[in-house]
Amino acid sequence: MQPVTPESVAAEQSVSNPGTAINAGAPCRCGSTMHPVEQYLYAIGHLDVRFPSLAIEREYQQRERAIPDLPQHPRNARLLAVLQKNPHLSMRVSYILLIGGTPVFALTPSSGFLKDAFFKALEHSHEAEHFCAVIGRVGGFTDPASYGGLLLTLVAVDQLYPFAASEWVKGLKEVAKPALQSRKIEASGFQTVSQGIFREVMNMPDNIGMTDGHRALNYLLLQHPGMFLAAAERSGHLLDRIETRVMQGVGGRRHVAVILSFLDRATNVPERVYCTVDITEEWPFVVAPDGLGFAPYVDSFMYAAG
Repeated sequence: MQPVTPESVAAEQSVSNPGTAINAGAPCRCGSTMHPVEQYLYAIGHLDVRFPSLAIEREYQQRERAIPDLPQHPRNARLLAVLQKNPHLSMRVSYILLIGGTPVFALTPSSGFLKDAFFKALEHSHEAEHFCAVIGRVGGFTDPASYGGLLLTLVAVDQLYPFAASEWVKGLKEVAKPALQSRKIEASGFQTVSQGIFREVMNMPDNIGMTDGHRALNYLLLQHPGMFLAAAERSGHLLDRIETRVMQGVGGRRHVAVILSFLDRATNVPERVYCTVDITEEWPFVVAPDGLGFAPYVDSFMYAAG
């Protein structure tokens, strides 16, 4: 998976009103009756660093003093400068993922090729509009003594890519440009709606990217344009809620239906559309890859014979 670019970012939104509230408290049916051998993560947050021991912290401070004019820079800029010049420290410090400002995961790169991605994410992690997407495999818990007294969930990171919100929305508009033109959707309205949905999903208090439903939702947020297009072309509707429902797919695969519920502003009549995401393995994907749109969603009921 590449850094967020027009080729890798996807866009889709509903409601032309940027203040539209997504019902984060709506039922998020993220549980599953089937559990894979490994549990996967698809999370979005900010990278930070902790020192696993007093000796490593003192070594860091010595290396920091050896670099002229560094103390006046932001903490993360100082960390980056020291770790880049001292590879022995970059392999010994503890990396953590902050979600909503709270330390949630302890990150361990699964390969050396991720070093540059970690450094780039760390460089901008103090900026509110810069994020990093983390894809990996969930393990046990940390030793609090190695993470500044924090008990965190361990994650073996297989992909990490940093991005700025401005880069994300720029790439989003570029990817969605043909659809915007064919559906006669204003680019400025599309951008406003997209940014609103992004903020709402990022502010969901329980979205740490570990359940099936949240992995599917975070994947669509960054990689698929359908969700934002569905919202943008319904300017007369209010995006009332986002739901996720885990379903059994063919061949034992696990699917998640991401359902958008809209309310007509004039009549208050609801409309529901959905997209199906396969989350069986570490990297999710849309089950119907040829379409950008969300299909109408209808609940199926089984009635007992009288």
